Amino acid sequence: MDDSEFLAGIERRIEESVGVPVHVELGHDNPQGISVELSDPPRVVLGADALTYPGLARTFIQYAILCLKERRMIEEEEFHRFLQRN
Repeated sequence: MDDSEFLAGIERRIEESVGVPVHVELGHDNPQGISVELSDPPRVVLGADALTYPGLARTFIQYAILCLKERRMIEEEEFHRFLQRN
């Protein structure tokens, strides 16, 4: 699977979970980070390390879904509590 297919799969998974179109792209400035912009359509920028580490990619997906469902940015501590519950 190449990078574009991988990103398309992530985009599809997020869209299915939140029910709205989302634009997902890869960011190289912060390889271990993620940003979620609550624009129209929402924009999710995944750090490039998501391509190397599947666990990081899954965490990014969960974070993006939570932010988009809540329609706000989620703080790190709140996200950790969310992961502990699930």
